Amino acid sequence: MIGEPQRTFYGNQFGNTFPLFTHFNVPLWVPEIGGPIDPDNEAHDLVMSVFGGMSKGERNRVKIRVRTAMGSQAKIEGRYLGGRPPYGYRLADAGPHPNPAKAADGKRLHRLEPDPKPRPSWSASSPSTFAEPAYTPSPKA
Repeated sequence: MIGEPQRTFYGNQFGNTFPLFTHFNVPLWVPEIGGPIDPDNEAHDLVMSVFGGMSKGERNRVKIRVRTAMGSQAKIEGRYLGGRPPYGYRLADAGPHPNPAKAADGKRLHRLEPDPKPRPSWSASSPSTFAEPAYTPSPKA
């Protein structure tokens, strides 16, 4: 088996899976090492641990890139990514789901639209229903 360690093994996955490869006599050939991994070589173990850390960083970069792309696509296309709608907006029906199987299940798309009846805003001039009672000191005994 040939592996690219920066993407194949995340964190400690190499340490968890390599004993299975050794048990079933499956050699793991890594181009960065220049051949198969030797299970008794501590340097190979160390290099694979470093690659596991690099993989974690690569995964985080991909996660950030995907979330940024999803956010910009949602903004450009007017899609709604879920969650609670922002104040002053509500969810509106945007038609059937584009996936025929999901549309057959009755799932529909949603979009944000301004709420025609937003909740009343509280101002300083209006009496508050949560006003604190006036402070009256207790008599000294």
